[in-house]
Amino acid sequence: MRFLAGLLFGGLAVALLAQRPTAKIVPPQIVVDNQKVKVERWVLQPDEQSPVHTHSLDHVYVVIHGSEVREHFPDGRTSDDNQETGRAAFSPARGKTHSFENVGTTPYEMIAIELKESK
Repeated sequence: MRFLAGLLFGGLAVALLAQRPTAKIVPPQIVVDNQKVKVERWVLQPDEQSPVHTHSLDHVYVVIHGSEVREHFPDGRTSDDNQETGRAAFSPARGKTHSFENVGTTPYEMIAIELKESK
């Protein structure tokens, strides 16, 4: 029982570490969600951050308006990246858990398209 409690508390601690307490958490706008795709529009002002989330599906993202973005990982690591306007990339599903924060001086906007498996 103590082991289970430690696991549950550890998971909560990991989730809390991945978000900076002073950043405003902003969820995405769901544009489309059907059997084939889920399309999310992310708009983060400077000092705003996404909620912690896990990628379980392949996805494509396109940066509509770039800014400096800091990615936060559950183990406390961070990674900064200049997400330039027009960037497009494919990201395979890896069960990646993270959040990202606009640490730049301009708004950040990105469209993410999750590709659902055919049934």
